[in-house]
Amino acid sequence: MSDPRATRIGQRVGDFVLERMLGRGGMSVVYFARDRHTGRPAALKILQSDLPDNIDAAKRLEQEARAIARIDHINVVKVHAWGQTEDLLPFIVMEYLEGAPLSVLMARERPLAPRRTLLIALQMLSALGRAHALDIIHRDIKPDNVLLVRRDGQDDFVKMLDFGIAKLLGQQPHTLVHTVRGVVLGTPEYLPPEIAMDLPISPATDLYAMGVILFEALTGRLPFTGRGAGELAEHHCFSPPPRLRAINRDIDPELEQVVLRCLRKDAGERYASADDLADALRPFLDGGTSVPTLATEPLGMVPTSHGEPEPGSDLYHAERLLRAEVDRRWVDRTMPGPLANSLAELDELRRRADDIGTELALVDHTLSELPPLLADQERAVRHALDHDEALAAELRDLRALQHNETSTLTELEGGIAALLGRLLAGADGDTTATIQQVLAAENMEQLAVELRDRDALEAAETRRFELHRSIEALAEERARAVERRARLEADLLMARAAQSGERLRLRARRDALQAEKASLRGRLARSLAQCALDLGIAVGLQ
Repeated sequence: MSDPRATRIGQRVGDFVLERMLGRGGMSVVYFARDRHTGRPAALKILQSDLPDNIDAAKRLEQEARAIARIDHINVVKVHAWGQTEDLLPFIVMEYLEGAPLSVLMARERPLAPRRTLLIALQMLSALGRAHALDIIHRDIKPDNVLLVRRDGQDDFVKMLDFGIAKLLGQQPHTLVHTVRGVVLGTPEYLPPEIAMDLPISPATDLYAMGVILFEALTGRLPFTGRGAGELAEHHCFSPPPRLRAINRDIDPELEQVVLRCLRKDAGERYASADDLADALRPFLDGGTSVPTLATEPLGMVPTSHGEPEPGSDLYHAERLLRAEVDRRWVDRTMPGPLANSLAELDELRRRADDIGTELALVDHTLSELPPLLADQERAVRHALDHDEALAAELRDLRALQHNETSTLTELEGGIAALLGRLLAGADGDTTATIQQVLAAENMEQLAVELRDRDALEAAETRRFELHRSIEALAEERARAVERRARLEADLLMARAAQSGERLRLRARRDALQAEKASLRGRLARSLAQCALDLGIAVGLQ
């Protein structure tokens, strides 16, 4: 039986054409689509038609679109449009991203390197800080909702997804959905206690889930497991989390305390904000290295969608005056077409300038990270070399001991052979007389020595066998160490070459961005002048 979702392939939804299905979840199906006018790729999410009425999924999808549009953060997936299909199913159109969820990385690398964990976590907290400032609580923070993409040479660039069950606090302009009491929304493995117990939520609610993710990334396992959602929820509400260092002794004790504070049952005992948690995590990066604070500082030379134009510049003052005048005159009326077009062009230039500023920050950050990354590999090679030399010395000592034991064994075997020779010397004569001679009083002491030598011979044989096994095991271990060392040395050579090429590429990209930034200043000035002209004409026609 064919999949009914596949019948949508080739359909038009708004201005987009569906090309293939990317995936599906419990409430929606996601398609790869293209804008039929510009060819721009997008991810288009359509609600399934057979959902129960009581979960209010259509309103939740619209709430997700509006929440993401308001957050408008570089680490949150962008929304281009939303609406309804011809068969009246709600949809939203988001930027198309190629990458893998954090859950895939965490499953492949257990545990995750602390530095990598922190760089990812700081980007997530940057996005959450922006959302919380708008009184938007995600409520379903989990690795599946964190997409890692490659952007401008930077791996692990975070894009947060799925604000479909976000809770909007306070007076919101577009509050559509109210949670039904008694219905738990979220993922059991990362469930904050206040959601499980239907208590009031706050930014600390998302920080609890962040603590679970940090715990899992740093130790390779979840803090709580259970046979079902109910048992997991009970653990989150009442069971103390295990110590991270009991699972991974390499974790910094102070970092362990930061994670455990995120997992406090009482929300008031956790960090008060995403910024506070970010400040607590930053010192654990090598040398206190910081990452771009994309949530709180405009990185471009012109305003971001949630910041001000570049202070101190002529463009800053001119644009503020122009927009204030436009807002005053056309707040409740339709703006004249030429003026609207000029402002749209100015907005597009501002967005491009913001993108340039962000790219420059990321390029500079990546350049600054190259030497430490290479130094880590060099330390690994030196450690492998030291380990190899230690094994070689131990192997030499064991072989020397084996040689000594073999000499002793040969000497003992000679003594036993001599005794047997004397006992058998009378085989052709009077054997009894020979034995009596050997057992004569003057030979008794020598015979006792020879019999003790027989016991020593057996003990020496045992020691030689054990030495042989130890040498064999140590030789195998050294062979593996030599192989690992050779692999690390090869990786280091490749990394040095790749780093040199990456550095050249990043510098070229930085030069190109700076050139475009300089050119964009002139275009912004001309666009602003055109806006002023169109504003003057529109005012004159009133």
